[in-house]
Formats: sequence, C-alpha cells, structure tokens
Amino acid sequence: MNEAAKKFSALLLLLPSLAMAQALPAVKDTEGLFLDMSKVNLGTITSDEDKQRYIYTIQLEKARITRKTLKGVYENAFDLYRKGEFDAAKELAGRIIAIDPGYEDAAILRRASDELHGSQKPRFSEKKLIESKFEEGMALYRQGRLVEATGRWEEAVKLSPTNLKARYWLRKARKEMAEEHFRRGERAYRQHRLREALDQWYSALVLNPRYPRLSGLIARAEAETRDADANEKLQQALNLYSQGQTEDALRILDSILETGPGNTKAVKLMAEIRAEIAAQHITQGRQHYESRKFEKAIAEWKKAVTFGYDSRAADQLIARAKEAMRREETRKTREVELAKRREEEARKAEEEAKAREEEERRKAEAAAKAGKAYTPPASGPTAAAAPAAAGAPPSAGGTAGAGPAVGAISEDARRSSQQHYLSGVIYFQKGDYVKARDEWTLSLQLDPGNSDAKAGLERIEKLYGGK
Repeated sequence: MNEAAKKFSALLLLLPSLAMAQALPAVKDTEGLFLDMSKVNLGTITSDEDKQRYIYTIQLEKARITRKTLKGVYENAFDLYRKGEFDAAKELAGRIIAIDPGYEDAAILRRASDELHGSQKPRFSEKKLIESKFEEGMALYRQGRLVEATGRWEEAVKLSPTNLKARYWLRKARKEMAEEHFRRGERAYRQHRLREALDQWYSALVLNPRYPRLSGLIARAEAETRDADANEKLQQALNLYSQGQTEDALRILDSILETGPGNTKAVKLMAEIRAEIAAQHITQGRQHYESRKFEKAIAEWKKAVTFGYDSRAADQLIARAKEAMRREETRKTREVELAKRREEEARKAEEEAKAREEEERRKAEAAAKAGKAYTPPASGPTAAAAPAAAGAPPSAGGTAGAGPAVGAISEDARRSSQQHYLSGVIYFQKGDYVKARDEWTLSLQLDPGNSDAKAGLERIEKLYGGK
C-alpha cells in the first residue's frame, strides 16, 4: 500500500468521529460537487498543457475537500481537549497529522494534549500551560527573538482563543516584524534588487495585511519586475532572431505578450519575424513549384498564411499550382496513351513482317515443287527494283535499267514496298534511324509512288540532314 492509500485509509477512519450534524452536509456537498462536474462538458483535452491544468485542478479540489474534512475532525478534537479528554484529543490530532503533516493547529493540539496527559485537574492544568507559553513568549520577545515569541503566543491563542493578553502581544510582535520586513524591502528596492524587495514586502503583508502603502509599493515593484523580465526575454529573442532561430524567438515573444499584452517592442519584433518566416515559406514554395513538386509548394504557401501572409495572394499561388498539377497529370496520361499506341503499332508491324516472310517462304516452296524459279523481292537498300514482267518496256525518256514506271509496278512489288515501309516505321520508333532510312529507300525503289516512305525519308533528312 503506497503513501497516498495509507492517508486515504486514515481519512476514512476519521470520518466516524465527526458529529452527524457535520457529517451529513459534508457528504451532500461532496456528492453534489461530483454530480455537478458530471454535467460539465470539458470538451476534448489534447494538448499537454491542458492536461496538466486539468490534473492540477483535480488536485486542488481534492486538497480542498481533504482540508475541509480535516477541519471538522480538528474541531472535534479541540472539543475533546476543552472537555479534558486529552488522550482522545491527542489520538485525533495524530491522525490529522498523519494525513496532513503541515496541519500546524493539530500539531499544537497534540503537543498540548501530550503535556496535559494524566492531569488530575484538567482546567487548572490547561490554564497553567497557556500561561507558561505566554511567559515563554514574553521572555523571547525581551531577547529580541520575535519569530520564536510569536510561535509561543500563537500556540497560546490556538489553545485559548479568548486569551486577550496573548492576542495583544501576538499582534504587536507581528506589526514589528512587518515593519522590519518593510524596511528591508525599501532598502533592497533602492538598490534595484526588485525580487528581494518583493519577498520582504510579501512577508510584511502576510504579517500585517493592513500595512499602509504596502499594496501600492508591491504593485509598482511587480510592474517593474515584469518590465525587467520582458526586456531580458526581448534581448534573448533578438539574439535568437539574429542567429536564424526564428521559431524559438517567437516562443519567447509569446511568453512576453502573455504577461504584458501591451509591450509594443515585442509586438513589433513578432510582426517582423512572422513576416520573414512567411517570406521564407513563399520562397520555398516557389522553389518546389519550379521543381514541379506542386503538393509541397501548396503546403509551404499554406504555412505562409498562418504567419500573416496575404491569404488572397496565397490563394492565387495555390490555384496556379493546382492548375499546373492538372496539366501535368494530363500530359502524363497522354504520354502513357501514346506509348501504348506506339507499342501496339510496332507489334502489328512486326506481326505483318513475320506474315510476309512466311508468305514468301510458302511461295518459294510452291515454286520449288512446281520446278519454277522464284525470285524474292530485293531486300538491300542498294538493290534495284525488279521489273514487274519480263521484257517490260522502260518508261518514256528513261534509260534501260532505270526501273519500271509507276503504272507498270506489280502488285507483289507494291505489297513488298509497303512491308519495307512498315519495317522502317518500327526501326524509327526504336530510334534506329539508319535502318529506317534503308527500309524506306528500298520501299521507294520497289514502289516509287509510295508517298508514306517518301514522307518518312523527308522527315529523316529534315531532322538529321541525311547523316
């Protein structure tokens, strides 16, 4: 069992000691508290800071409930003490201290109950104890030991709230101690030791809440302390900004503005830093845009808006990037479709070439079986086209062997010319322009009227100059 569980168990043991009149309202208040909290919609807690605040609030509420319960137990213990039941009072006070070691009233009550334990005349012994503590306080006061003297008188007042002498001297000693703290605070303030001055004045305020002029001095010192802290943080932010650590500088400026929203220097520096960060995001977005990384460019431009960049200008940049993305996607789609179409054309041309070769092979085999000679179409780029029929007359104005006229070309020659043209297309798509030119040249030799082969040769001549 851990320490928290032990304390909670001890607290449960104390509850029966409370009077019924006190116990029932306390239970009702506690139940009402949690019922009310169940109706509150806290929303979604996401950040670590919100979680810490929520946990801290719960801890404060638990401490308040515990303190309230212990107060009721202490009142019962004090009643037992006043009745002379010192053993019972000591036991209850001990349980209170086990739960809350800092409960000073319970500690005083336990010490007094222990000293009066076994007394035959409780009332007389109690008065004698209180008088003894008062005299101890007076002796310490005469020695200038004010802190110890107030401790004795506080015990006397706690044990006997109606003791006027102890109350008077306790109030007098506290005023003197407050005066001393006030003087020390003034001295520290004149020496520009603001935090030390505040510590002294806070102590004086605790001892004497009605000390004149003290609240105004504390307020002025706190304002000067905030200004000094803000200037120090502002210098840190400037140093970080000069080193290029803009985000760290912004965090420091945020902390400055949380405590002092009207700090014009912090506001001006923050605006300058945010503008620079926004410009950096815009520049990075343009670089991504030029590299055709459009999604990254859009993300950078959106970040620029969060740092104060004009949202309309950013929307224009984002719209342009989205349009470029659309064009890029369209271009890629077209390239894929074109590649597929070329691949299909090449496949068909290859199939046709294979079919042509198979047809020529069958013709050659048939001619061999019939005992006839079969002359296949010319396949080299320098071979002349064979005449369509033996003894065909040359074209008008032509010389012998110059080739047949267009009108006298046989159907086989035209078909062979077309096959060589398709082979040239395949080589052209593969990037082998020399073989493509040879195939198209042969195609024209077989069929001078093949305009496709002629156009292909003209394209190669235009692109590569015949090289």
